Amino acid sequence: MDKRKLSADLKSIVERLGYEFVGVEHDTTEGVATLRLYIDKADGISLDDCETVSKGCNAYLDEISDSMEENYLLEVSSPGIERPLFSLEDYVRFSGRRVSVKLKEMQGGRRRFSGVIEGTKDDLLLFDVDGEPFDLPFETIMSAHLVYVENKGQKKVFKKKGGKG
Repeated sequence: MDKRKLSADLKSIVERLGYEFVGVEHDTTEGVATLRLYIDKADGISLDDCETVSKGCNAYLDEISDSMEENYLLEVSSPGIERPLFSLEDYVRFSGRRVSVKLKEMQGGRRRFSGVIEGTKDDLLLFDVDGEPFDLPFETIMSAHLVYVENKGQKKVFKKKGGKG
């Protein structure tokens, strides 16, 4: 089955169940095929939410199992703090945030980089990588996810009055 159609069908089920469809990853490790489905909602995802979506999607996947290339394991989870990015809209939504990106092939001497999303222009993604602009067509990205950056408060420094130090 076409991965884009499968993704669109799963998105429809997830949204019908009342959740945000973040995206789906297809992974095969040691001969085990996994469909990793990421869902979200405003107040976060619980184990019960994952179970609800899993049941809804498994029913559909069982119906189309003859058209699937291989057996699969379905995982349903929250996108987590280092949320994966799947669509051009994700880059717009998370503009100003730091991301880690893996490219399909070398671009500008890089295959992997970390930078800040500066925005988008048509299908071009605009990044700031170490203070330098780095622009890429969306289709050149293999995978990307947000990078957690601890928000540390400003440290207050107190100086002693009338003495050393």
